[in-house]
Amino acid sequence: MKANYSIADIEQAINYWTSHQAADSNLSLCPAARVLANIYGEMIYRRETSVAADALNGEQSRAIETALHQMELGLAP
Repeated sequence: MKANYSIADIEQAINYWTSHQAADSNLSLCPAARVLANIYGEMIYRRETSVAADALNGEQSRAIETALHQMELGLAP
């Protein structure tokens, strides 16, 4: 796990999940992308460029770690 995640890391993870999981019936984001979008929006609002890994909850940590790991393995578009 990284100590900090940049806003670009979070954006890449959101893009990963939106390309790998379908939206729900209301055309909203899949759950993994949605939890990351909440952080992303807060970062934009606060004009932050990074977030501490320990500031994320378990669901957020799993979503970003899984996405970034899959991308490192070349399993993302």
